[in-house]
Amino acid sequence: MKKKTKFTNKEYQFLLSGLSEQITKVPKLRPNRDEWDIEGNWQECGDIHFVDSRYMAEFATWRDFGCKTVKLINYGRPAVRMSFFSKHKYWLKKPHDLTEEERHGHINDYINGLSLSINQLQNKIDHLLPLAQAESRRKIYDAQQEIEAWQQVQQQSAQYELAVSTYQRGYAYLYISYKHLLPTGEYDNASEHLLHHIRDRVGNITQSKQNVIFVNVAEINRVHPQQNKEIENYLNRFLLKSTSGPKWLYARPRPELEIQEAFGLLNPANDKAQLDLFNELYHLLDGRHPK
Repeated sequence: MKKKTKFTNKEYQFLLSGLSEQITKVPKLRPNRDEWDIEGNWQECGDIHFVDSRYMAEFATWRDFGCKTVKLINYGRPAVRMSFFSKHKYWLKKPHDLTEEERHGHINDYINGLSLSINQLQNKIDHLLPLAQAESRRKIYDAQQEIEAWQQVQQQSAQYELAVSTYQRGYAYLYISYKHLLPTGEYDNASEHLLHHIRDRVGNITQSKQNVIFVNVAEINRVHPQQNKEIENYLNRFLLKSTSGPKWLYARPRPELEIQEAFGLLNPANDKAQLDLFNELYHLLDGRHPK
C-alpha cells in the first residue's frame, strides 16, 4: 500500500482488522535461548509474535500502515540475531528552554489539576467512613499547601527558575537491536522500540499492543560477526583460528613469504640482487614505495 499517515476511522478499522487476522493466521516461532542467537528479556512490553520470514510477504499490505496498536518491527529485514534491552525514556526542559507563557501554562495546568482533585475529594468525603474521611482531609490539606506554594512561584516568577521533565516518572521503553542480512551477503544492524501495553494505575491492561518480529530461520542459529567491519575483515584473512577462554588466537602465513614463493625467490636474504627485487615487488604489491 502507498504510505499514508491519516486514515478515516472506517479505513483504519478495516486495515487493523485485516492485520489482526493475518497475525492470527500465520504460524508463530518459539524463541530458544539455547539455539537462537538471542539475548535479553522480551517479556516487559506488549505481545511479541516471532514469525518465520517466509511469511513476511503476506504482510506487505500493512508495511506502511503505521498502526498504533500493532507494529511490524523489521519488515524487509528479517533478524539473524536479536538483543533486547530497556532504555529510560524522558524529556527535560531547562529554564532557558521555556518562554514566560510556557512557564505560566505549566504552573496553571498543575494548579488546575490539584484544584480538580480537591473538588472530587470534597464531593465524596461525606459518604466515607471516618478513617477514610481523615485520609481524604489529609490529601485535601496537602493539595492546598502545594497550590499555595506554586501560586507563590507564579506571582514571583522572576525569583524562580522552572524546569519541566518526565525523568522521575521512570518510564522505560524496551528496544530490540537486531542484525540482518543484506543482498550483498554482508550483515547490517538496526534497532527499534517495541510497543508496550497501556495499563491503569494498578497494572491492569487497558489497551493491548502487539509486535511482529520476522526471523531468518536459516541464520538465527548461527553465531554472527560483531559490528566493527575493519577488524572483522582483518581477522577474516587469518586461516587458523582457535579460542582460548575470552581470547582468540589467529595465525596465517606471512604475506611476504607467499610473495617470495609466487615469484620463485626462495631465500632473498642470502642474495643481494634477489633481496632488492623482492623489496621492490613487496612494496609495490603492498601499495607502498620502497625507501
